[in-house]
Amino acid sequence: MVSILPNTESKGFFEQLFEFIQPETLMCWEFWLVASALLVVAEFLTMGFLLGAFVPGTLLSATLAAFGVGMNGQLWGFIFGTMIGLLILRPIIVRHAKEGGTPSNVDALVGVSAMVTEPITPSSSGRVKIRGEEWRAAADSEIQVGVSVTVVRVDGNSVRVQAQN
Repeated sequence: MVSILPNTESKGFFEQLFEFIQPETLMCWEFWLVASALLVVAEFLTMGFLLGAFVPGTLLSATLAAFGVGMNGQLWGFIFGTMIGLLILRPIIVRHAKEGGTPSNVDALVGVSAMVTEPITPSSSGRVKIRGEEWRAAADSEIQVGVSVTVVRVDGNSVRVQAQN
């Protein structure tokens, strides 16, 4: 029987992969830029700024590779840049991410003025109108209908208020 295929066996996946993974391939500036892009995408998916802390290392290595620095210099650049990212940049970014920010949802009601629509006593709750919505309200003192109050805090589906002076 005559075969029309050449007499060479095709290389397997791992053989092709090992051919590709050579120091010359991995230590070029394009590799470091692709690694940077992948780390940025992964950081957006995780949002802990751990993977993002490696980006300064990959960008420094890409710069070194573009200027023709060898593999050892690129690896030291990666280590140095990553240490900068982990020890200096990450704590700053995490601290800013944890700072207050703008309150939203029910937290944005604290400090807002409201109008009493049902009387409030220390022993029973009444109702107030906040931004066009009726809320159940409690207070430490008696407050009559029509009095302006300020929301002190939100407790579940009710608010704690105090009279404005």
